[in-house]
Amino acid sequence: YPDGTFHPEEACTRREMMIILWRYSECPSSSVDPRREYSDMAAFGPDTDTYKAVAWGIETGIIKGYSDGTFRPNDTICRKDAIIMLYRLLEKPETSGRILFIDCPYDKEKNPDTYNAILWASRKGIARGYYLLWFKPLEDCLREHIVTFLYRADDSLYNFF
Repeated sequence: YPDGTFHPEEACTRREMMIILWRYSECPSSSVDPRREYSDMAAFGPDTDTYKAVAWGIETGIIKGYSDGTFRPNDTICRKDAIIMLYRLLEKPETSGRILFIDCPYDKEKNPDTYNAILWASRKGIARGYYLLWFKPLEDCLREHIVTFLYRADDSLYNFF
């Protein structure tokens, strides 16, 4: 934040998640105009980090947006979506097995990115969940969760870049 604080217990927005991943990836450029892709990106000009990060996210396939043509940049990101974005950033690493979290009833055939991302993150110890068997996929993803996920995935990210 502008005052030099991090606010680890604050919920992370979708645009903040993209900015964090974009900065972690060393701020790559993109030729995509996110205002043409998503109707709710008009407020962000080309010199803003939000514009640049979302453009890069579109170009790399990290973000997909919603069926109504929006990205919802100021909505809080849930834990499931944060893990999916990180999984896509790493080009969908292979993993096998089944999800052991009891609150993740995702079907591998119907929701492959969701299923594989949560499976990957749990197998690699990136997302350890709560009380061992709960992932809480639809709960707000806090800023401290994002940096913890990145920290735990660092070996994989190092090899990616």
